[in-house]
Amino acid sequence: MVALKNTTKFNDALKNSRIVPAVKHPEDLREVLGIPWVAVAILVGGDINDLEEILKVRRKNPDKFLLAHIDLINGIGKDSPGIRYLKRWGFDGIVSVKWQLLRYGNENNMITVQRLFLVDSESIRTGLKVIKQTSPDAIEIMPASVPKFAIDELHKATALSILGGGLLRTEEDVHKALDNGLSAVTTSRRNLWNLHLT
Repeated sequence: MVALKNTTKFNDALKNSRIVPAVKHPEDLREVLGIPWVAVAILVGGDINDLEEILKVRRKNPDKFLLAHIDLINGIGKDSPGIRYLKRWGFDGIVSVKWQLLRYGNENNMITVQRLFLVDSESIRTGLKVIKQTSPDAIEIMPASVPKFAIDELHKATALSILGGGLLRTEEDVHKALDNGLSAVTTSRRNLWNLHLT
């Protein structure tokens, strides 16, 4: 397990793998973390009863970053004790749309990823205000297929790594999203997990 927050190593991991599996079913973590070039994975499903099995898999892959999308995991308190609980069970970081939870993540020395939904120019401006409040280690924008100018605006305003998720179906979609300036893409599609893009 990564005991201390290592943002530099996390950002390097994103650059090196470019594909971040978003795992809906905890039983798929063994497969995902076993892919040699996958350095970061995000759990986006399951519940508190899965944590013991997740820890077993985690212990076999201590060199990889495992994050939890805390908004989507059932039975975990959406508060500071809930964040500490996830850390104790082997998670290196959290993803959330809620700035308060990311603040708790920062306080508990965990990697934090702010998820933003970009639907118009106003949502970009609002997202940038939220980023200033939360000081996350990275941003995940939804969907990954937003126009290049939107990603460029974020890059001009912040030096954070920018991930993109949603509306990716094919390898071509992934390449287009990365060519638009994303650091990496998150995907729940199994056919994209094995893409080796470094």
